[in-house]
Amino acid sequence: MALTSKAVFYYSMTGNTKALIESCDTTGYAVFDLYEMALQEVDFRPYQTILLGTSTIGDGFPHDIFKKLTAQLAGMNRKRIGLFGSGNSIYPRYCGALDILEDFLRTRNEILFKFKFEGYPKRQVMEQFQQLLRDIS
Repeated sequence: MALTSKAVFYYSMTGNTKALIESCDTTGYAVFDLYEMALQEVDFRPYQTILLGTSTIGDGFPHDIFKKLTAQLAGMNRKRIGLFGSGNSIYPRYCGALDILEDFLRTRNEILFKFKFEGYPKRQVMEQFQQLLRDIS
């Protein structure tokens, strides 16, 4: 059984998404770096509120880890989900990975927010995200 009903699961290719999480106070959240986990270790079931973080690959695609987690993601039902991640605004689908995850998850879950940022998170981005974490009850 989880000690908290809130968790952050993230995958960071270049370190930008990881830097955002590491810059914030995540007290009250279980935090999981998907890069460091085996797929069979990923379990969303114990958590009611789940924040998913990923960078976007090229023109709007999530990292392959999320394709490999399709079964676990499809099993999410009646969860409260926040999406966050970095992308590059030169692409037409800026942070499109978050849009894909939202489309996949929103029919069975509540999407709390979708937070997009570019490059290494600046102070203002960190502060905005920290406020989102605080606002989730």
